[in-house]
Amino acid sequence: MRAKEFLIEKALDPNALFDPRHLSWRPAAFIGKLHSGTPFVDKEGNQYYPEPGEGERLEPIVTKTVQALAKNPLYKAPDIQVKIKDHGLMSTKKFEKADLQKPTGQATQAVNVQPIGIGIATQPKAAIKGKKKETVTTDQAIQDALDAHKEIPAGKLYNVIETNPTLDKAGDLGAAIKQAAKEINEGVNPSVKQYDEKTQKTIAIDAGEYLGILAMVKDVAEFPKKEAFLKFLKASNLDNLLLIFPGEQNASLADSYGVQNQQTGHTIMISSKGGVGKSATGAAPALSGLRSSVEKRKAKLRPGNGLDFISQMNATPTVKQGFVGLNWVAKHYPDRIPKHLRSVLPFSDADIEKTIQNIKMKGTTPIPAKFKKFTQEPYMKPGKGTAGGSVVYFMTKQLVEIVNDGLIPGFRETVLELLDENFMQIFTRVIGGKLVFKVLWPGKVDGNVSLYTKLSSADMSQALSFKVTD
Repeated sequence: MRAKEFLIEKALDPNALFDPRHLSWRPAAFIGKLHSGTPFVDKEGNQYYPEPGEGERLEPIVTKTVQALAKNPLYKAPDIQVKIKDHGLMSTKKFEKADLQKPTGQATQAVNVQPIGIGIATQPKAAIKGKKKETVTTDQAIQDALDAHKEIPAGKLYNVIETNPTLDKAGDLGAAIKQAAKEINEGVNPSVKQYDEKTQKTIAIDAGEYLGILAMVKDVAEFPKKEAFLKFLKASNLDNLLLIFPGEQNASLADSYGVQNQQTGHTIMISSKGGVGKSATGAAPALSGLRSSVEKRKAKLRPGNGLDFISQMNATPTVKQGFVGLNWVAKHYPDRIPKHLRSVLPFSDADIEKTIQNIKMKGTTPIPAKFKKFTQEPYMKPGKGTAGGSVVYFMTKQLVEIVNDGLIPGFRETVLELLDENFMQIFTRVIGGKLVFKVLWPGKVDGNVSLYTKLSSADMSQALSFKVTD
C-alpha cells in the first residue's frame, strides 16, 4: 500500500498533534519519529525527512505544551516547525497524520532508507539543553565514526547492505534496494522500471548515498578517471577505502567520507546526488561548506576575485546575502549590474535594515520606497510573505542570475579549486528504467558550477548554495 492510499485523516496541525484525546501518546510518538528520522508525508504522498537533531531541538517545546494543556485545556498549542532535509523549516500543518493516526502506527509506516535510517551512519550527538549545538568538523565526524566502529571497508559494503535488518523491515522498498545492490554486485546496472516513480526516486536519492559508492567500487559506475584516482590514492583497488557515513549533516559538503589512510588522515569527501532523469542533480550543498577551504587559501584572496565573493557571502547573514552580494558586484563589476537595479545601488545599511524590519514585523512597517516596484509585476508575481520578504527574494535571485550568467570572473574555477582532488561527486540516476551511475573527479577539473538559492519570499532561512553538475 502506498502512502497516499492510507492518508485519510486531516493534517497534523496543532489541534491534531495536541488533541486532548491522544495527548498521552501522540506528542511522544511525534518526538520518537523525529529521533528515528522516519519521513513525514503530505496528501500527495511526498516524503519529507527531518534533519538529524530535530528530536532534541523540539522535545522541550512539545513537552512544555503537553504540560500546559494538562493544566489548562484552553491553552493555545504552537505551530510546530520542523527542519526538513533539502526544504528548511516546514510546519507540521503541511503533513498528514499517517503513522501518527493511532498509537500502534500504520502497518505500512515508511522506513528511512538513508544511511542514518538503516543504521550504518554514526548517531548525531544529542543537544545539550541551554547550549547551541556545535558544528561538527570533518575530522570530528570521522573520529566519531572510528570510535563507534562505524567505518565500512568499501570491499564489504555489499555485505553490509545485503544483511541490513532495517531494509528487511522496509517491505517492498527494502527488497528493491537489496535487489539493486545484488545486481550492482554482479556488475550490471539495476533494473528499476518495475517500480513506480516514487519508489525509483527514493532508491536513487536516499539509497543512492550507498548504492552509488557500491557502483563505483564494483566498476558499474561511469568513472573515466578511475585509474588516475587509484594512483592518487596509491591503491590498486577501492576495497580498503574506509567508508564513513556521518550522522551530523550540518557542516559538510559530503554525504559520506572515504578514509584511505588512518595514520595520515587522508580523506575523500563524497557527495551523492541523484533522482529521476538524465539531468537530476539532487540537493545543493550550502556555500558555507567551503568555509574551511577558503580559510586555507586566504593568501590567494584579492578584492574582486571569486575567493573574495565566497568569503563575503559566508560572512553575511542569509537574509542579507542578496543585498551584500549585489553591492559587491556593483563595486567590482558595475557594468554587470542590470539596468533596472543601477538606480537603487549601492544599498545602504538603512535600506537593508528597513527591509528586514518589515519581515520581522510581518509587513506592518514600510519598506524603502525605491524597493516597492520590485514587489510587483513584472519583477515579482503576487505570493505569500511580506513586501520585505519579496524584496529579499528578488535581490537574491538577481545575484544568482548574475553569477550563473558567468559575469563574475573565475567563480566556477574558484569553487572547483576549493573542492580539489579530495572531493568527488557521485550521481545516481534513473534513466531508461535502470539505475545509472557517474563519478566526477577530480573536483578541481571536472564539473559545471552554478549558484543556487532555495529562498522564498516567505522563508528566509535558506542560505546560498551551489551545485556541481556534469
